[in-house]
Amino acid sequence: MALLTLLYAELAYGDLPLLDRAAFSMESGERIGLIGRNGTGKSSLLSAIAGTLALDEGEARLREGARVVLVEQEPSLPHAPTLRAALLLRGHIPSIHDERERWQAEARLTEFLHRFGLNEELSPQAASGGEAKRAALALAFALAPDLLLLDEPTNHLDIDGIETLETLLLRQPAAIVVTH
Repeated sequence: MALLTLLYAELAYGDLPLLDRAAFSMESGERIGLIGRNGTGKSSLLSAIAGTLALDEGEARLREGARVVLVEQEPSLPHAPTLRAALLLRGHIPSIHDERERWQAEARLTEFLHRFGLNEELSPQAASGGEAKRAALALAFALAPDLLLLDEPTNHLDIDGIETLETLLLRQPAAIVVTH
């Protein structure tokens, strides 16, 4: 069974159709790049796949049990005393009921924060745009999704951050990346 299937997807803002009976299928192991001008619906499509935006018609079907994580263009960090605490709130890691699985997710978060060169004790309110983006990426990889959705992932990243992202994407089971 496909990891993701989009069937007869329709989405419009006013009279402007962004998706007009769109359809596609994606398997595990695939990486898809969406390229287009601003306002053409790339971010909206990712949000529909992630389940944070409802399609007007049609459906986005995910393989049963598939985990999907979306990293937005401009990720926001919740108020918390540290970057790590903010990410734990945002990533819903504390809501994982299995103690071992929760511990593993928290350990992976620490690992990926370090891979992206972040101080986990940094105040989220003091984080720059690049630090917020790297933090959101660290959380996404820590959650070990089956499908990773990245909206303009290199915005605000320096060369080291881009290289880290490229290395980690090679190990990712499946990804859709939006860019211009």
